[in-house]
Amino acid sequence: MKKLPEMGMSVKEDKCPVCGKEGFELRELPYEVPGFGTMLIISMRCPSCGFKHRDILGLRFGEPTRQEFKVEGPEDLKVRVIRSSSATIRIPELGVTVEPGPMAEAFISNVEGVLERVERVVAMMARFAETPEERARAAEVLARIWEAREGRLKFTLIIDDPFGNSLIAPPDKSRVKVRRLTPEEIRELKTGPFVPIDIRWSASEGSEKGAGAVRESGGEGG
Repeated sequence: MKKLPEMGMSVKEDKCPVCGKEGFELRELPYEVPGFGTMLIISMRCPSCGFKHRDILGLRFGEPTRQEFKVEGPEDLKVRVIRSSSATIRIPELGVTVEPGPMAEAFISNVEGVLERVERVVAMMARFAETPEERARAAEVLARIWEAREGRLKFTLIIDDPFGNSLIAPPDKSRVKVRRLTPEEIRELKTGPFVPIDIRWSASEGSEKGAGAVRESGGEGG
């Protein structure tokens, strides 16, 4: 394995673990998060078979943690969110749960960016709905997501991470409720690669009607 010099970034080349060809690229970039410490942004790419993956790792051992943030208005949509590939996202008011799967990728974004990702998946479900009822339920959820993106719907963003590598970072840190996950909660969490992504909403999680389920294989939905 050889290391290639690059500004502020460690770049390595090796054989691809998927196709076995040379040229597989692994990039590691340290990223300083105020109040959280240094994180390592990792990206992998193979130009031969197209395999790619991104992740974010804390350079300290994290506890299994739940972070909960109440979004009260438009300004809160700008709050930074770091989601590792092991994290589960929940928005109870929309009845939405986003679980990590085989190609789940980490991202650094904000609350609005989280809503955009959820919206893309729900829109895909609407396109492939097989019944008028499924299309109507997807349309209902999309309408609520649009309300949330416009700052007209208050909602709760919850991130459960069994490895403690995710973060919700508003200017006022006291607005985020943080607690350790219980052993029972940890056992029920999916933990990332090689586990299916399951995005679902149900009557028990914030809406009067369940809107079905959609399963992704990876990409932006992770």
